[in-house]
Amino acid sequence: MMLRDRVSTLLLLLLPSTGLALDEAQGSPMQEALPAFLLLSPFGVLALWQWLGLILGVGGVAVASRLLEKVGLRLGARAVRLTNSGWDDQMFSAGEGPLRFALLAVMGAAGSRLLLLPPSVQHGVDVAARSLAIVAAAWFVQRFVKLSAHFLEQKVVRDSGADVGRVRGLRTQLVVMRRIVQAATYVLAASLLLLQFEAVRNVGVSLLASAGIAGLVLGLAAQKSISTLLAGIQLSITQPVRIGDTVIVENEWGWIEEITLTYVVVKVWDLRRLVVPMSHFLDKPFQNWSKVSPEILGTVELYADYKTDVAAVRVELVRVLQNEGRELWDGRAQNVQVTACTERAMMLRVLVSAADSSKAWDLRCLVREKLIAFLQRQPHGLPMLRTEASLVPDPAMPLVGPLPAGKPGENVVVPPGARAG
Repeated sequence: MMLRDRVSTLLLLLLPSTGLALDEAQGSPMQEALPAFLLLSPFGVLALWQWLGLILGVGGVAVASRLLEKVGLRLGARAVRLTNSGWDDQMFSAGEGPLRFALLAVMGAAGSRLLLLPPSVQHGVDVAARSLAIVAAAWFVQRFVKLSAHFLEQKVVRDSGADVGRVRGLRTQLVVMRRIVQAATYVLAASLLLLQFEAVRNVGVSLLASAGIAGLVLGLAAQKSISTLLAGIQLSITQPVRIGDTVIVENEWGWIEEITLTYVVVKVWDLRRLVVPMSHFLDKPFQNWSKVSPEILGTVELYADYKTDVAAVRVELVRVLQNEGRELWDGRAQNVQVTACTERAMMLRVLVSAADSSKAWDLRCLVREKLIAFLQRQPHGLPMLRTEASLVPDPAMPLVGPLPAGKPGENVVVPPGARAG
């Protein structure tokens, strides 16, 4: 004890600012057992033993939270195997990661009480722990919503089978609702983080005091944004379009690739992306080729000669569909009809069916190519230009006697003695 008192006296002479820490250390049995140099405060208001405790505590709490998370996940995995529900699997998977940060926040806040920190420092540690817990909770909600949406979509796909429309409708609702929940989670987490600070709370109270004027101003300023957000919610409920639908928007043909809260991305057939505001699908007309079913009919129009054998064209169409087009044709419809005619040719309309618009386009191109080749091989397949001339005898002209016989395509020379006298 005498050596300890001498060291303390020497340190007090060298570092007078450490006197406060030594005075506060007199009431704690743990502090009385520490060496005198650990009770000094050369760095701020904390003593050396408190700094050392913070450093070791952070490292120990990080390791302990990691170990506890592994133990909890193993026990949770065994419990999940005992149930047939898939929702607990999604909750268990979503907890991997956020659980570690939540344990770190709880154990850090509890362990800091053992260090006898000053009120200002303890408040900072508590704010950091609460912030970490809020981030962990927001992270868990985000992961759980994402995994649950994917699980629900896979479940509906298994139950619905070939009902593509139901799957697309559910996928659209899940995407929009997931984005709404994610946006609300971000806003709520940011609000809870900021409300921990006194300055932010004062601003919040001031805003609440003038809520009427502030609400009016914000409503007018964000009128377009709010209407777009409400349009996104309305679109997810009414579903005029769904993810994967084939649409024609602004004279562009493509597929609905992505639906957000404010706009829709249309993947055009040539791989361009058309970004359309959400309100467009609620205010303006557009074509949706797969609203009820992706199955579609396709037509091919050909001009043929009047002497074309239409029955032979029908037979050739069946042959093409059953051979070259067997992977594109769904077998529902095929027909050839004469739908129009001109003074030179008649129009043949070929009707075929396919499972979706992409296959229908490829099938139409194939049928057009094969039927044109078939008409080219026919003696009277493609349109021909015909002319007819008739010679009217003129009384003023002398009659011509018998003309010499000639071969087709050769000029006939009439001798002078053949004319009538």
